[in-house]
Amino acid sequence: MTRTAFQRVSLSPEAEAAYVNAEVIQMRAELEAAKENGQDNGRANASIVKRLEKAVLSQEETLKAKLDTPADPGISFEETGIDYLVVDELHDYKNLRTPSNIPGAGIQGSNRASDLHMKTEFLRQREGRRVITGATATPIANSVTEMYVMQRYLRPDLLRATGIQDFNTWAATFGQVVEEMELSVAGGDRFKLKSRFAKFQNVPELLKMFHTFADVKTAEDLKLPVPALAPRAGDGLRQPNMLAVEPSPELREYIQDIGNRVDRIQQRLVDSEEDNMLKVSSDGRKAALDMRLVDPTLSQQGPTKISATADLLASVYEEHKDRIYTDPKTGEPDPVPGALQLVFCDFGTPSERWNVYGELKDQLRRRGVPEHMVRFIHEAKNDTEKGRLFAAARSGQIAVLVGSTSKMGVGTNIQKRAVHLVDMDAPWRPSDVEQRHGRIMRQGNLNPEVRISQVVTKESFDSFMWQGLERKSRFINQIMRGRLDVREIEDIGDNTLNFAQAKAITSGNPLVLEKAVADQELARLSRLDRAYNRNMVAVAHTKRGEQSAAEAASHDLPLIQAAAGRTVDTTADAFNVRIDGKTLDNRGDAAEVLRAWAGRHGHRLMNLYGYDELGTIANLGGHELRAKLVPARDLDHATVEVRIEGVPRATTQIARRSLLSADIGTIRQLENRVSSLPRLIADVDGRRQEALSRVEQAEKALAEPFKYVDALKAARESPHASTSSWPTRQSQKNRKSPNSQPK
Repeated sequence: MTRTAFQRVSLSPEAEAAYVNAEVIQMRAELEAAKENGQDNGRANASIVKRLEKAVLSQEETLKAKLDTPADPGISFEETGIDYLVVDELHDYKNLRTPSNIPGAGIQGSNRASDLHMKTEFLRQREGRRVITGATATPIANSVTEMYVMQRYLRPDLLRATGIQDFNTWAATFGQVVEEMELSVAGGDRFKLKSRFAKFQNVPELLKMFHTFADVKTAEDLKLPVPALAPRAGDGLRQPNMLAVEPSPELREYIQDIGNRVDRIQQRLVDSEEDNMLKVSSDGRKAALDMRLVDPTLSQQGPTKISATADLLASVYEEHKDRIYTDPKTGEPDPVPGALQLVFCDFGTPSERWNVYGELKDQLRRRGVPEHMVRFIHEAKNDTEKGRLFAAARSGQIAVLVGSTSKMGVGTNIQKRAVHLVDMDAPWRPSDVEQRHGRIMRQGNLNPEVRISQVVTKESFDSFMWQGLERKSRFINQIMRGRLDVREIEDIGDNTLNFAQAKAITSGNPLVLEKAVADQELARLSRLDRAYNRNMVAVAHTKRGEQSAAEAASHDLPLIQAAAGRTVDTTADAFNVRIDGKTLDNRGDAAEVLRAWAGRHGHRLMNLYGYDELGTIANLGGHELRAKLVPARDLDHATVEVRIEGVPRATTQIARRSLLSADIGTIRQLENRVSSLPRLIADVDGRRQEALSRVEQAEKALAEPFKYVDALKAARESPHASTSSWPTRQSQKNRKSPNSQPK
């Protein structure tokens, strides 16, 4: 049955209550252990204790709700007769609630995972034997904790036999918390000392326990007939090609702003609902892809990720557009030539606004790729449409197929002609990279060699993303490929080396990590100096903007005040309007005449490519109201802007469809625009006062000097500063290569 149907067949309320009660007891024990651990260390980890207390209260509320809920007369899980579970894609159930006092190791939990664990525990108690088999290509997809979760599902008896009752005990037995300098989430050249659960000890025992219930087969073990990666230009290695794009000035400025946001969040100067690390992560990933995703008003100049990807795709299209493929069964040539390219991009998916997908398609069209041969996975709304789209990709009718990891990952079998795959952004999990690349490195691909390209932006959030993939992939490779004769493992497999290369490229300088470790104080003071200078630039920019706003308000205010003085009352029975040469004192009649006017101008209301002046729409309240069509991607979303002639800021928007079917509500909207001029006066004057106040604040901030200037100067002049060692390092490098020629 489907996972949804399985979850709907619930256990009886009594069985669920027993499970939740056992969970509550376990959580209380973990809470007490966390409190005792904090006292023993002389300090309590308040955030961990608070989180555990909140989780205990939540589970207790859940237990109370289960006990108070009346029994459903429908069939329960116990009554189905199910006595064994075979679960495909077991990694989809990895989010089983797992509290931990180790930073970054805990799992909040999901209903789907709890439902599966609850049913497996029930079957174990009833059957007294093995009750579940799971199948997955990624048993550890994202977190160290997932290995422990898999053991809880499949062989919890092994954990109990070794005296392991909770995750913290498991972690203390097999793991070590290591401290490393890592690129900050802010990107750029910011670094911080981070404690992570990333090193493993007692490896033979760990892997022996894991392989008791896990039958691991790697791609090398299976030796499946998949295409080889083509040697990349430069070093000739059969690995994905890294295409690095220079950051734009707007991106550099935005990364600096993200750094300031991170500082404010860490110092708790901003409410978590207003800004938090999840928003920072999302905004940083969007900016690394294209700045227009965070600021739609920008006009990108110079090369971008999209233009670099379009150039790459167009060149591969020209190279393979006449390639003939044959039917593997009959040996007959296919009637349609051409290869398929796959593009993965998780942000900027198709929408009514500007988006990455649409821009990429447009740029490919300009480079000669037929528009009808560039398709999006999002076009398929159901399984039938998806099947037709996949068939078109396999038959050569599609040259470029663009999709996200979730929509074009698992279950996508379009590899027949796939010759090139592009990662436009970095996903969160190494398993997502595996799923992406598995669409082309797959049985049934008729190409002997394929290419994979990863487009990255230097000095951007890509650094943080690839670093996270490196750290997570390191653990997975250690478990899947680790040898039983070593006590500790930290080696990085082939895939992880690839992620490390991407991190080095996007950081802009591979030596910057060594610099940060060698001289943390200089880095800290330099960050403060940069933050000060960035703040001064931002303050100066704010001052100029607020001065302009104050001047504009001062200019507009007299015009609005004069217009308000000319306004004639049209409320109640005083209503009077002139539309299309007719003077009317009834709102219903006015709506009818307005509909007729719109109908006669219907041909002018169909312009999707420009702002079309429609002329005078009405004379109301002593003012002339003029209309202008505002275009959109389609007619259904087009609007008409109505403005009071000669009065700045006095506009209102009416949907095109509403104007064509105007009613009394439309007339009321026009009246409200005219009658609200006094409120507009107050708003503009308030904005002017606010702008003047901000100008005054900016002038005070600009007069404040950098208070660490002497300390920074001393740190830069110190002989231990790592920057002073760079020329020596370069000189040593040059001495090692006496035959090198100057560029």
